[in-house]
Amino acid sequence: MTVKKILPSLVAVALLSISCTQKKVEEFRSTIDSTPMLYGVEAVSQVYVESTDEEGSIMKYFGNRSIVVPVRATVKAGINLQDITDMKVKGRTIYITLPDPVIEIESTAIEYGEIISDVSGFRDEFSNAEVAALASEGRKKIEETLPYLGLVERAQQQAEQTLSAIAEEVGMNIVFSQRKKYQEKDLIKLVK
Repeated sequence: MTVKKILPSLVAVALLSISCTQKKVEEFRSTIDSTPMLYGVEAVSQVYVESTDEEGSIMKYFGNRSIVVPVRATVKAGINLQDITDMKVKGRTIYITLPDPVIEIESTAIEYGEIISDVSGFRDEFSNAEVAALASEGRKKIEETLPYLGLVERAQQQAEQTLSAIAEEVGMNIVFSQRKKYQEKDLIKLVK
């Protein structure tokens, strides 16, 4: 066989191979674009918010007035696969950088049955508005617990496992860039 006879066959095989790979990549992209927000992890966080009379307050002469309000919330973290923009393909391997995760604090609730208060008979009880104001402080405290919950790392791991399964399903390999590490101040920016 001469080069003139083999060359058209090699070109046809190469084009067919490229076409098959392109179809697999399109199928992969279509699957992740149709996948909803992937909330892979969830935790419950409970904090306690206190309110007491300030030192030197003249009201202390009329007795104590303090309260501890437990605030509980469900915290979810996930990665929206539709937000993947950094994706490169080389042969049958897809290289991906995961987008930033999303953190949601939901179901924030005051645990009314667990409120502890100490109010003398000469002082006013805590109003519902005061308790609600303390609950909003509780949400801020819950945001401060985010680094200790480890949700972001688990959400990244869950997304990688899901994407690996999708890639395997379409006959591709996947390689992830190094996971981004988030500082405490960065985690608060991820809260939606």
